[in-house]
Amino acid sequence: MKNNLRFDSNGKFKIVQFTDIHEGPSRDKSIELINKILDYENPNMVILSGDIIDGKCQTAEDVKKAINHIAEPMENRNVPWCIVFGNHDDEHNMMTKEEMMNLYMSFKHNLSQVGYKTFDRIGNYNLLVESSKDKTPKFNIYMIDSGKYAPAIIGGYDWIKLTQIWWYKRTAINLKKKYKRLIPALMFFHIPLKKFKKACKTGLVNGERLEDESCAKINLCLFNKIVKIGDVKGIFVGHDHFNNYCAALDGVRLGYAGYTGYGGYGDDKIPRGARVFLINEENPADFKTWTRREFDTELKK
Repeated sequence: MKNNLRFDSNGKFKIVQFTDIHEGPSRDKSIELINKILDYENPNMVILSGDIIDGKCQTAEDVKKAINHIAEPMENRNVPWCIVFGNHDDEHNMMTKEEMMNLYMSFKHNLSQVGYKTFDRIGNYNLLVESSKDKTPKFNIYMIDSGKYAPAIIGGYDWIKLTQIWWYKRTAINLKKKYKRLIPALMFFHIPLKKFKKACKTGLVNGERLEDESCAKINLCLFNKIVKIGDVKGIFVGHDHFNNYCAALDGVRLGYAGYTGYGGYGDDKIPRGARVFLINEENPADFKTWTRREFDTELKK
């Protein structure tokens, strides 16, 4: 049985979010950067928020090689990790998303789940973080599959469906009933919501917005449901490689992790990296977050 997530003896829990690695069958510099960031940050958990691999894989064996490359940094350090899919992860058409999810889940320290699934979405699940003192859950992490592309008649990217919103609502309500309180949470998926645009225009923004938000044209009220329920304190995504900002709207922080990989589109003037989260057991709703990027002096020591 895999170990539960828990706050450390100092009451801290650190997450590193890597995104848009775009790894292929041939190992590239992305893994070296991941290793450097993990060595410096020493997290309790790693989250990969989509476009982990892409269409460069030409066979099922290529897919397995790419996923093995991805797994090595966490597995070698005994760090728990989990994934959610992006719009490019199954472009190779060599393995289904469920087959890939089962492969990820086969690693000793991977905590991903098939979870709630629909005909085209898999990996909608949540992970609880227990107290440093006992098994009481103090924090929650939602992972959602944001899909790929909308039907041609609509165009653009897909959206989080009503059934997934229902799954989130049901999960949050059931947790509140079971534990007699709201459990503060973060939510991770790949494609940003439309609300990111509004947050960036109206809220306090830290970080850079260097490209337009590539969000779905259709919005089915996930954000409104999150605000109403009140457990999710931040939504964090990937997808738009040149954005690494964190803004706020209606009490919820909305942020990007930038991009980690050398396999997708990029610009050497825009550093690759990750987003880091530090959660305090005494006040888990008020988390700290920052980016760690490849040209940071800390990574050169």
